[in-house]
Amino acid sequence: MNKLFFLAIAIVFSMTTLNAQIPIADARALGDGTTVTIEGVVTNGPSLGVIRYIQDETGAVPAYPGTGSAANFANNVQQGDIVTLTGVLKTYNGLLEIDPINSYTVVSSGNALPDPLEVTPNGVNEENESKLLKVNGVTFADGGGVFSVGNYTFSAGGQSSEIYVRSTHPLIGTPIPNATVNLTGIGSEFNGLYQLLLRGTDDIEVADDFYITSPLVQSAITSDGFTLSWQTNNTGTSGVRYGTTLAMENQVDNGGSTTNHTVALSGLDAAEFYYVQAFSNNGNTTIYSTEKLVSTASNSSGTMLVYFNHGVNGTFSDGNHPYGTTPAEMDAAIINRINHATTSIDVAMYNNGRPTIVAALTEAYNNGIQVRYVTDTDTGNLGLQDPTPPFPIIKGNTEGLMHNKFFVFDADSEDQSWVIMGSTNLTPNNLADDFNNMVFIQDQTIAKCYTLEFEEMWGSSGATPGIFNVKFGPDKTDNTPHLFNVNGVTIESYFSPSDNTTVGIVDAVNTANDDLQFAILTFTNNELGSAVLNAHNSGVNVRGIIDNINDQGGEYPYLLANGVNVSPDNTGFQTHHKYCVIDATNPASDPILVTGSHNWSASAENSNDENTLIFHDAALANIFLQEFEARWCEATAGGNCTTSTRELNELEGFSATLYPNPVKDIANIEMEMDYTSDITISLWNLNGNLLQSQLLRKVTGSIQTPMVVSGLPAGKYLVTFKSRNGIAVKNLEIVK
Repeated sequence: MNKLFFLAIAIVFSMTTLNAQIPIADARALGDGTTVTIEGVVTNGPSLGVIRYIQDETGAVPAYPGTGSAANFANNVQQGDIVTLTGVLKTYNGLLEIDPINSYTVVSSGNALPDPLEVTPNGVNEENESKLLKVNGVTFADGGGVFSVGNYTFSAGGQSSEIYVRSTHPLIGTPIPNATVNLTGIGSEFNGLYQLLLRGTDDIEVADDFYITSPLVQSAITSDGFTLSWQTNNTGTSGVRYGTTLAMENQVDNGGSTTNHTVALSGLDAAEFYYVQAFSNNGNTTIYSTEKLVSTASNSSGTMLVYFNHGVNGTFSDGNHPYGTTPAEMDAAIINRINHATTSIDVAMYNNGRPTIVAALTEAYNNGIQVRYVTDTDTGNLGLQDPTPPFPIIKGNTEGLMHNKFFVFDADSEDQSWVIMGSTNLTPNNLADDFNNMVFIQDQTIAKCYTLEFEEMWGSSGATPGIFNVKFGPDKTDNTPHLFNVNGVTIESYFSPSDNTTVGIVDAVNTANDDLQFAILTFTNNELGSAVLNAHNSGVNVRGIIDNINDQGGEYPYLLANGVNVSPDNTGFQTHHKYCVIDATNPASDPILVTGSHNWSASAENSNDENTLIFHDAALANIFLQEFEARWCEATAGGNCTTSTRELNELEGFSATLYPNPVKDIANIEMEMDYTSDITISLWNLNGNLLQSQLLRKVTGSIQTPMVVSGLPAGKYLVTFKSRNGIAVKNLEIVK
């Protein structure tokens, strides 16, 4: 400790206060509820929130401006201030603090901080709680990654401890050093877990002479290769180890001498995942990046189909349209994909109340298709009850929610592999009423990626779950590729809580140049709130719909108070979406769509099982813009909103005509079939309720049949035609 520094503090305090102040060590020895007066220097600023840690020559204690505290403490008290403070001792989550703060005085500002106490990782403990500490020569277990909210383990000499990164901390989004470092921070505690609180990037000092300074970046993805890039602090050679297993049996060494390294790999297999590790040598030392799993591109079609369960505003279309905009179309498309599976179906679904979909899965299972199903521990899942389906089901995540909503079909097939993902649960409300989306993707690499995530929860790669190996929530690891080239469209993939999803979404939001639209059920994440506000403040046209505007810690009042154009849902339904559209109006500005199951919340980031895709694609961004414009009009203008639906026809060799349309009593149906098949004709309302159905046996050629609708109220309806080859949907309007 710098004794002259503390002597100066003592002299200043003796001249400026008459309070009965006591050394901090003596204050710490008193019981909860005791009012104390202490004096010391503040060792942190706002990066740790409103709390301020205060240290004198004897010890340290934090002061927290809780209920009943003197006003404006966090704004008026900054790092380097010498303060006199009176307040009440309180233990909160194991940490002794002063709360409330009855009074405080800033004696002086800009003072030097005490020298940090040098300790080993084990020295981050109760004895040194709240003191400024320094731990030398440690390495991070997650070196080479990126900081987000949470705990990060560091170790040295067989000892280990953790740092904690809070929401809005300046470390978020920065690289975790893959090197030996010296850490300076404040010792703290959370319910018996001792942790070091770094105040910013300056609290990390790299101790190595030669080290990698950036994450390993993949680019130029093709079906037979890709490029890897990284940086080092000093010049060195450029090389990469790679292979389909962690042994990484192949190596390329390009030699050279540079700080900006690039290695291109070619001759690889399509739709294959490779482990890669970069290395550089400066003549004395070889350094390695962390291992990373990456993917080549597939030879799949890359077809992407978007479904909404409500109409969109087609006047904003640039020529692209959703493939379906009604509950019946969405339901039919799911069943159609189930019926076309050839080998396997994996389902990760938070809640299921649709017997028709469960029946389709059961039929597939009974026909020899491998069906595996993962769901949440506590949801109702009425569709999985009475009777219980024959296919195996795993329920999980006791620390959060198994909140995924995805299907994977035939992941091993180049042409038949499909993924369905989005915001939609298989419940009557989510399909029929609440505003939702689904994206269908025909791509083998995306299917394999989602299969890896599924099997981590399933606990095995086989048909039977590995009961003792299942992993949910915080137990999962970052074990999937994150970047894909799907028929020329760049897609980023993130699974929660292992993959720093919020960092990926923030990075996408930060690219906005012209416009930003979002529709979110729950928005409580501070990092995303700050990113949206920053976009607004930089001149981006921001609009957002937030359903749960009264969530504790919600971003709605924060954004509204800062002038951001946000609105509640204001309809009778729930905005269940979790999407964001970036620069959809400017095709030259990398239009982006973010969608999935991930609400913009702490639980989605840290506890729940979630999936998110970020599409760099103008067409998808435009389709979701059409959806947003319809919802924005309904949320902010009430009626007089333009919406439209589109018909679906996935039946090759089939056509159908309904007349008259609109109809009052009886609709005539004319069909043409190029093959022979049974066909089921069904009438649905737009809430997805089946009203009538008829089965025609061995239909071929031309056929006519009537549909009596005289007993139905006026409105818009859907007629579906289901044969062995798929489903077609036609619109029907009934008038009175």
